[in-house]
Amino acid sequence: MKISVVDQSPIFSNSNADNAIEDTRELAKYCDTLGLNRFWLAEHHGSNSFAGCSPEILIPSLAAQTEKIRVGSGGVMLMHYSPYKVAENFRLLESLFPNRIDLGLGRAPGSDAFQAGALAYGSKTTGPEFFPTKMNDLQSFLQGTMSTTKSFESVNVTPGLGDMPEVWLLVSSRQGAEYAAHFGLPMSLAYFIDPSCIDLADVYRDNFQPSAFGDKPRISVGVFSICADTDKEAEELSLSAAAWRQNSQKGIFGAFPTLDEAKKSVNGNLLETNDNRTFVGSPQTVRQKLEPVLEKVDPEELKIITICEPFSARVRSYDLIKQSFALN
Repeated sequence: MKISVVDQSPIFSNSNADNAIEDTRELAKYCDTLGLNRFWLAEHHGSNSFAGCSPEILIPSLAAQTEKIRVGSGGVMLMHYSPYKVAENFRLLESLFPNRIDLGLGRAPGSDAFQAGALAYGSKTTGPEFFPTKMNDLQSFLQGTMSTTKSFESVNVTPGLGDMPEVWLLVSSRQGAEYAAHFGLPMSLAYFIDPSCIDLADVYRDNFQPSAFGDKPRISVGVFSICADTDKEAEELSLSAAAWRQNSQKGIFGAFPTLDEAKKSVNGNLLETNDNRTFVGSPQTVRQKLEPVLEKVDPEELKIITICEPFSARVRSYDLIKQSFALN
């Protein structure tokens, strides 16, 4: 089982966005030394919780400071952007870092309505109904073939740029799975957003159509996990994220509380703070909890999101998960 990272550049109350980005940089370098497969960067806008607003800007910085790990977006929210510009950005990145760049695409806005409006300023193609058209255009621009949009027939990507990067679609709904199958895209299931999405693996495989993006179905699954040497330690480390979730359910989207702050604010005992979207515990416990998901989906890759503090515990979590799966 390949192990990869999805990093959201979380901001803690005792820190700021600059520090969060620096943590992302250090985490990428460490995960490279661990031999993990990918390091994906999330896209959030105008957020007090997450600092990663521009994956395409962070990607070259991290790729330049690592050696083997693939670096990519998880994902670029295509509804906001010109497929032409996305294609040129990522083919240029592929030129700079051959065979190490991933273009993970998302259909969600990654923002509230106000930020989405600001991102869409000057564009009339931001609604979800435009996604299939944008996806067709993006495929043409990535391949260097004629666009299916008539007005773009004479539009060419800058000649001589790199090959097409590896392209994935982030999926948490049936429609997303159907799009991934229709366009022949590898599918990254966002279990951390909606655990029921694991039921979509069969929908995707049954309807997959080979394309320039791939000749057979490929599935990864993204989960939220915190791993420590003992269950008790991991459960305690999970309190920051648990407290943040409690606040977000009340409409409070601030920074993640420190562990000390979280201990004072989380209601209920430690085990009750973990819902079925999280995998928290010792390496043995995390592996045991993950087995039903892995058996159901049969993915080629597991993508891990870990949010906790101190930073050393976050780094240690990835190390322990990697060790757990290396025992096969």
